[in-house]
Amino acid sequence: MKLSIACVASLVVAVLAAASIGYAPTQARWGDDGVQSMKVIAGICLGTAILAFIPVILVASRWPEQIGSAALAGTGLRLLLTMGAMVAYQILADPQLPSFLFWAVVFYLLVLAIDTVFGVIAIQRFYRAGPQRNEGAAS
Repeated sequence: MKLSIACVASLVVAVLAAASIGYAPTQARWGDDGVQSMKVIAGICLGTAILAFIPVILVASRWPEQIGSAALAGTGLRLLLTMGAMVAYQILADPQLPSFLFWAVVFYLLVLAIDTVFGVIAIQRFYRAGPQRNEGAAS
């Protein structure tokens, strides 16, 4: 439970920090529409990253030997949810595209790195490997 809280807190802090740092340059380059696009993609990436970490949390406590598969599934889930939400937003809202795409890459890579770190920590913490067996192999 502490790991999941730490992951969500890290995701929120990192996305808010990146958005704060990028606010002024985005405002100067793309104006209010660019800032709006940045805020939306930040929310999309943050939300999908949190949702994608749920399989890791659920599997870690019940089936620790499957934690690696859950982390991989979470990565695929994050990719699909992010892309789906981005396409839906582009169709429905017609955002300022250069800002939207630039920040999509920045925020996606940021949350991917954080999720990967916490996925590895979860694997190291919860995975219980049995003894290595050498079943009939020549030594």
